[in-house]
Amino acid sequence: MVQRHYKQGDYLFICDQCGHWTYGSDGRMQWNNLFVCNSCYEERQPQDFVRGLPDDTRVPIARPRQTDSFLSAGDVTPEDL
Repeated sequence: MVQRHYKQGDYLFICDQCGHWTYGSDGRMQWNNLFVCNSCYEERQPQDFVRGLPDDTRVPIARPRQTDSFLSAGDVTPEDL
């Protein structure tokens, strides 16, 4: 608990996180726009700044689809195999 006595050029505020009275010189603005005391202050999670990289899903060697060719009866004989 802060003793509420006069500090020249300073002011009292209520911490947005814990609700305790604190001097303005002992407070900080957090990344989510909360003005908090030094004991409640937390850095922003580094994972918030990670950006995903797009995957290259293209086929490296693309060829057009072959047309289907059907064999009729007698086109292939056992000697061809």
